[in-house]
Amino acid sequence: MLPKDRMTVVEASAYLAVDVETLTRMASERRIPCVEVEGEWVFSKKSIDKWRRQRETKGP
Repeated sequence: MLPKDRMTVVEASAYLAVDVETLTRMASERRIPCVEVEGEWVFSKKSIDKWRRQRETKGP
């Protein structure tokens, strides 16, 4: 994960338009791509974009 690709939980929640609590819960349940670094969730913009595309193609 490149530094410019990294997002904090606050940045990722703004990017996804999801509140921080929901995103944190999704991360802890491993429902969204992320890694935990020193007790903090870190997200990759590239991985999130791929995850979104996959969800869009699957449908409801």
